[in-house]
Amino acid sequence: MAAELLTTRQVADALGTDEWRVRRLFEDRTLPEPPKFGGKRVISKRQLPRIAAAMRSRGWLTDSAPAPITGGRAG
Repeated sequence: MAAELLTTRQVADALGTDEWRVRRLFEDRTLPEPPKFGGKRVISKRQLPRIAAAMRSRGWLTDSAPAPITGGRAG
């Protein structure tokens, strides 16, 4: 279960963008604020496509940006 949760830093790294851009989507209510644990946002991997779409709509990601990591299992 824990592997399914990411911090804003991990989301930014997965999408190849700056962490402040991920935070801004929540701060300006473009996306609903995720739960927090220890003062940090905990974001489900399932949210990555939605976050990427919001960033693309702002011009913060291009089509050449890395594809979001999904929660698929190997094997």
